[in-house]
Amino acid sequence: MGIRPAKTVRESQGQPWARISNRVPRKSYVKGAPRPKVRQYNMGVDRFYDTEVNLNAVTDIQLRDNSMEAARQAAVKFLEKHLPNQYYFGILKYPHLIIREHSALGVAGADRISKGMKRAFGRPKGRMARIKHGESVFTVRINSKDIKTVKDALRRAKLKMSGSFVEVVRNISQDKKNLAKVGKEIIMKVKVTEEKKKEETPAAGAVAAVAGAEGAKEGEKAAEAKPEAKKEEKKK
Repeated sequence: MGIRPAKTVRESQGQPWARISNRVPRKSYVKGAPRPKVRQYNMGVDRFYDTEVNLNAVTDIQLRDNSMEAARQAAVKFLEKHLPNQYYFGILKYPHLIIREHSALGVAGADRISKGMKRAFGRPKGRMARIKHGESVFTVRINSKDIKTVKDALRRAKLKMSGSFVEVVRNISQDKKNLAKVGKEIIMKVKVTEEKKKEETPAAGAVAAVAGAEGAKEGEKAAEAKPEAKKEEKKK
């Protein structure tokens, strides 16, 4: 049988039982889960760019890994053709959830048993990613002059995925400048506090001198107190 339509797993229903343990396989909820079909998550050249374009989900949606891979290929091929080595493309979601289907016969004469059992746990058939409203699926970093090309590439990617998505453009050069400025201010504050501590704490020799002076003063007070004690004893 071929792949079932996306409407069968489009809506998120409750807590997904999709734990897979490689170290302790007996603790896995799902046995024999297939590998995700997404082959690459970071493409292009990751360097300094001044603009970032994110593809955000308009509604809550669950995307199959095969649709994510098809969208990735469509977008990257277009970018590689028009902006070779002048972009960075990243996938921000990983298909953790396991798609389970109750196996049913699809051949002729199997009408009586083809519907299967309702709410059956089923066998693992694929993977999908759960995406909430406003979360980003793809991110592309480019120079500001190439925004139109990136939007065209993401439009091709949207054709391969179910659900509604929108492009969000953000200027990241100003953010990086602000981060650098904040970092410099923090470093300057740390240096000033360290210098103040050094000025407030005296050196070891100065501490010894202060202690010696205080000891001498206490000795003088004790010497002055001794004659007075002797005079009181004589009177007695």
